[in-house]
Amino acid sequence: MLRYIIPLLLIANTAHANIGEIATIDGSGIVKRESTEILGEQGVGLEMQDTIATADGHMQLEFEDDTRVDVTEHSRMVIDEFVYDPNSKTGALSMRATLGAVRYASGAIAKNSRQNVNIETPSATIGVRGTDFMMIVDEIGGSMVTLLPSCNTAGMCVVGEITVETDEGMVIMNQAFQTTVVAHNGMIPKPPVILELPEDMLRSMLIVRRVDPYDEAAEDAQPAVDLLDIDFLAFDELDKDPLVEGIKSLWVTDLDTNTYLNEVFVDQLTAVMKEVMQELLSELDTQNTAFFEEKFLGLDPETGIFYDEVPPNNIFRRSENSHMIDLTLSQSYGYTLGVVQNGFSIHGYRIGVGNNTININQQE
Repeated sequence: MLRYIIPLLLIANTAHANIGEIATIDGSGIVKRESTEILGEQGVGLEMQDTIATADGHMQLEFEDDTRVDVTEHSRMVIDEFVYDPNSKTGALSMRATLGAVRYASGAIAKNSRQNVNIETPSATIGVRGTDFMMIVDEIGGSMVTLLPSCNTAGMCVVGEITVETDEGMVIMNQAFQTTVVAHNGMIPKPPVILELPEDMLRSMLIVRRVDPYDEAAEDAQPAVDLLDIDFLAFDELDKDPLVEGIKSLWVTDLDTNTYLNEVFVDQLTAVMKEVMQELLSELDTQNTAFFEEKFLGLDPETGIFYDEVPPNNIFRRSENSHMIDLTLSQSYGYTLGVVQNGFSIHGYRIGVGNNTININQQE
């Protein structure tokens, strides 16, 4: 009987073992573990499912396989999985960066078990092939990923490879400071461009600037075209000799060749649509500000909604006659709820920051 009990005890102990620690911290930050918040201090141990959150602080995390992760100010990251065998130097690593800037430096797992390392953001999955990179996640889940050289204490640097993948496609980056951006998981990552900027400047510029460094570098690589300057009816075929060049393409204009539907045109149209969408979202947030400020903790007598924040979850309940809604939602994500129960309805009920939508319709 002991043969079966001992392995189970080992698994139970391993599940809560430290997988690393806070090596350094400058400023304030916390480690959220289930319903407990642990003050971020040097030497605090890390476990799987921990959430790392910083305010005005900067943390450097070191893991058992020598993986190093720097979490900068106003950032949030979750350690989903860390399994490591020090004898074979293999294992598995999975993390999620949900907000802010995170710098990753590969350890033994990424070098010996490449297929088992995945770093996620709300809009992309990053496959690591033994190298360093930086990812920056904005408030609506968009990601900017930059490949960095890996340098040792002697100043020797090498450049590995990472993949940035969404539901629609993937790009591979293998040159130092190559950068791609992804607005959401339903778009193909943009073609990589090289940013010649120091890391600290890259972090700060992305937070405060209206135009990010990727867009500027992309414009330098391929100058933007003003669509209003294009004469779609331009015709210069009378300058050619039809007897020499043939009559096949005599009556051809830019409307026929579709040269205006190139990547520059599509990129510019996408940028305009993005600005329009941002203005609509901003207007929606403005209209709902008063509603968000008045959200009840507990039972709201006007709406009949019971709402509470119990880390790591948010609780939403409402009953109407024989109908009952009871939701437990992770605080790592954000939700917009729409509820219809008999004669009651409410739409746009926001919980947290994120793009998930839940609609519930309960009627007799």
